[in-house]
Amino acid sequence: MDAGGYAAWAAAVTSAATLVVTTLVGGRREHHRWARDALTDAFVAFLAASWRHSDVARTGPPGDPAVQPGLAREYGEMRSQLTRLRLLTSDDVVATGERLLHLQRRVQEAETPQVQGEALEAVSEARMTVVAAAKKAMGLA
Repeated sequence: MDAGGYAAWAAAVTSAATLVVTTLVGGRREHHRWARDALTDAFVAFLAASWRHSDVARTGPPGDPAVQPGLAREYGEMRSQLTRLRLLTSDDVVATGERLLHLQRRVQEAETPQVQGEALEAVSEARMTVVAAAKKAMGLA
């Protein structure tokens, strides 16, 4: 084999090595991007359902049968998104979400305006805790 043959062979090996490295690095980068996007989507959906749940609770007196379907729908959405969060983030973050979900249930089951108001205040504080945990989990805090 002459010098041109060796050069062609070296170029082919270099090209193959570059392709393998690029594929591995790019694949990992894409996986991390997908996981981060999925986590962001789950956090946003979970928190949006929490806000809607609180908004629905304020549309009628505690225990109002007309309000209950909306509360149940948003609570169900929160549970669904919490399941996604269980797959995507740490147990500590999930625990903050579970606490918020539990407090939303207290809003839903409140029998007096005072109890509902206290529960809504607790929900607001818990929601801020979830936001802080989400930022920390995503490396934004």
